Amino acid sequence: MGSAKYFITTPIFYVNAAPHIGHHHTVVLADTLHRVHKLLAPKQHSIFSTGTDEHGLKIQQAASKANQHEVTFCAEVSGKFKDLFDSSSITYTHFTRTSDARHKKCVRHFWDKLRQGGHLYSGTYKGWYCTQDEVFLSESDTKEVPGNPGEIQKVSIESGHPVEWMEEKNYMFKLSQFQDDLLHWLRSSENIVQPSKFQKLLRQWISDGLSDLSVSRQSSRVRWGIPVPGDDTQTIYVWLDALANYLTASGYPDVGQVWPPDCHVIGKDILK
Repeated sequence: MGSAKYFITTPIFYVNAAPHIGHHHTVVLADTLHRVHKLLAPKQHSIFSTGTDEHGLKIQQAASKANQHEVTFCAEVSGKFKDLFDSSSITYTHFTRTSDARHKKCVRHFWDKLRQGGHLYSGTYKGWYCTQDEVFLSESDTKEVPGNPGEIQKVSIESGHPVEWMEEKNYMFKLSQFQDDLLHWLRSSENIVQPSKFQKLLRQWISDGLSDLSVSRQSSRVRWGIPVPGDDTQTIYVWLDALANYLTASGYPDVGQVWPPDCHVIGKDILK
């Protein structure tokens, strides 16, 4: 509590469907921590950020199914999240929508920093892709299950959703280069992730080896998102786009940003 500001975050919530009790549970937990902190340090300025994740193929498909433009669809569903939080007297200070101009500026600047730092490269990704989860999966993350009569369907072990083999040119993030740094950080304290069993699980995941991560999609397939700066054939992958929401709330890339957050409240399913 010695820093000038206290910064607490929730995930931003995907707008492919209306809010449910799990979303509400998360923001109530964060709101409780925010209120307690304000009681303990009433003179310290605080930031409590939440918001909605509005880009990607699933949103594109959901808007099409609803016969709406993506802008209209996202505004309506995002409004439902904000109305829920407001009616519950959630004390957030920042509500970030990834479709906002401020966030897009942040993401473009972040992308340029990654590129300038040598953390991105162009490559052809080959692997199993789950459209519903918008994620590439390794062979070990998939399994075969009975499909149509006489057929075998390959699915994601985690979600159970179907996967398909895909090859496409993407930009890749050199995640593998950060394995040792991440393990060093996680070993520096037993209180980084609570409950502690999830910190042990995270250490194990990373110790098993990190692969470089595909951080763009071909815009011919995923047009609803932020174009890669200088390459309009590619759209920035929704996960990287969404992850930058914490930077947006911090004030990045402007002078005087608050970083890092003091507390992230997230669901165990997005720990990775």
